[in-house]
Amino acid sequence: MKRYLFVTVMLLACAGQWLSAQNAQTPYTTPKDTADEPLVVFRDRLIMDIYHTFWMNMPVEVDHMKFDPGFTVSGIWDFKIKKKPLAIGLGLGISYYTQYSNSLLRYDAGNDMMKYYILPEGVNRKVLKMNYFNVNIPVEFRYRHPNGFKFSVGARAGLVAEVSQKYKGDDPAIPADTAMFKNLLVKHKMKYNVDVYARIGWKFVDVYYSFQFTPLFADNKGPKIYPMSVGLSLSIF
Repeated sequence: MKRYLFVTVMLLACAGQWLSAQNAQTPYTTPKDTADEPLVVFRDRLIMDIYHTFWMNMPVEVDHMKFDPGFTVSGIWDFKIKKKPLAIGLGLGISYYTQYSNSLLRYDAGNDMMKYYILPEGVNRKVLKMNYFNVNIPVEFRYRHPNGFKFSVGARAGLVAEVSQKYKGDDPAIPADTAMFKNLLVKHKMKYNVDVYARIGWKFVDVYYSFQFTPLFADNKGPKIYPMSVGLSLSIF
């Protein structure tokens, strides 16, 4: 994951510098149409989505936490449709999801699949968190009204960089001992992800929603779970 994260952050940093320059050099309006259309400061070129994730289709026996925070950061090129309050966005992003629960993800060699294993009663856990990280390309259709109201709908396709789980607490095998580990050997994870999303808001703040069509694991190789997220979006510029 560190390699993917480093490369993606560098690309987003370069994109942010380019987009900032584009914002300064290519304003929303030109001198000839300023009288018809006011200047729009927030072009949604660098966006952070902060959200809670609902994990759909989770096994009923798994007790997962009520709050699973995550975020998406996207650097987006904004292509305005001439003389209309419409634009097309195309860019690069990273998405990070979490899942807190009472169950360890383990590989079942006999059935060649990933399964959730419920921790026994009395095992005290301080941290039991699954991490899901992907690098994606967003494409979206945008509408902006001169008064600041805006909305966008889009889709993302990307590559799954990591599915892992971190545990800290009593050793499940020997409760008197403590254990701390990070399981990076999560088998049969999907190599790609596809989701749709929407934002609606005013100026630099939006309400955000996304739904991922692809599950975390390949068919019949693990629980068929996938994220649906709700939160807020902030447009940096």
